Amino acid sequence: MMEPVTDAPDRPEQQPDADGVASTDEVTVRRAPKIGVFLIMGALAGVLVSLILTSLFPFDQGQGVASTYGYFALWGLTFGGALGAVVAVVIDQVSSRRARRLQASRERVDAPDATEVEGELE
Repeated sequence: MMEPVTDAPDRPEQQPDADGVASTDEVTVRRAPKIGVFLIMGALAGVLVSLILTSLFPFDQGQGVASTYGYFALWGLTFGGALGAVVAVVIDQVSSRRARRLQASRERVDAPDATEVEGELE
């Protein structure tokens, strides 16, 4: 449900190396929620709550159980999805407070020449 998120580098510092080019960047690492998952889970929870509430109370005999449930399921889907989005935004704010600033180094290494490969390709 959470995925690591990194911000763009703040200050790249070039430090040439014998093998390639190396750079050190300061990055922010945090776990961010996948908002789509929260939306879907909230919508499914809303539909389930609608099913439970529809079955607990008596319904109009002129309308069927399915049409009554379908009407309330649309409301449950909407409010459940909205509630899931609010929860995702709150968790995103909490995770941004717990973010860590780290030093990340990046190296560029050249690939070996194709002539150095032995054997046959199939």
